[in-house]
Amino acid sequence: MNILTDQLPETVLVAGQEYKINTDFRVSIMFEEMIQDKNITEEQRFFVEELLNISEFDGDEKKARLLAKYNSGLALYYPVIPEDLDGAISQMLWFYQCGKTEEQKQSGKGKKQEQIYSFAYDADYIYAAFMEQYGIDLNAADLHWWKFSAMFAGLKEDCLISKVMGYRAADTAGMDKDQKKFYKKMKEIYKLPENVSEEDRMLEEEVTKALLSGGDLSNIL
Repeated sequence: MNILTDQLPETVLVAGQEYKINTDFRVSIMFEEMIQDKNITEEQRFFVEELLNISEFDGDEKKARLLAKYNSGLALYYPVIPEDLDGAISQMLWFYQCGKTEEQKQSGKGKKQEQIYSFAYDADYIYAAFMEQYGIDLNAADLHWWKFSAMFAGLKEDCLISKVMGYRAADTAGMDKDQKKFYKKMKEIYKLPENVSEEDRMLEEEVTKALLSGGDLSNIL
């Protein structure tokens, strides 16, 4: 889907039926924050316990916790949750990823494996950047998630959030002593709370890929 030529989706197709999906950018921000949070709710804990009773899970609690969060995401995105839950999750993730393939995701700002921004931790920086560059008050804006994502990716390099993400993402290999010292200091100043481990992020990508390829988790369970 091309954001320049196609209408932005307001619905998704699950099991041959159209379902309305919540397009507000705040919903997808809440979903992303939930996925990145190491903690789970009591409701999600019960869901995890149910999954762990399924023999195919082989006691893999990390996968169960991730799927429990995906299950919670359904209530955020769907006014009416489809009966086909695998299909519903797959379409929810498709929408959250703005219809992009894995290759396209890797080329976008903030879509690298290493986390270089947090909507919770960097909220002030992001709010200020949208106000400065686009004149958009995110606290009051009615904005489709795909539009927000495109604008976030298009923020100028001289705005603070772009600089901060650049510091976090910087590879200091090959830099001279003074440059390394500078970036080490910037990385320390702007470091994100260690809320999600690298292992957890890789697992999230693995499970997400499986769901987006048809909802079949048998190859990773």
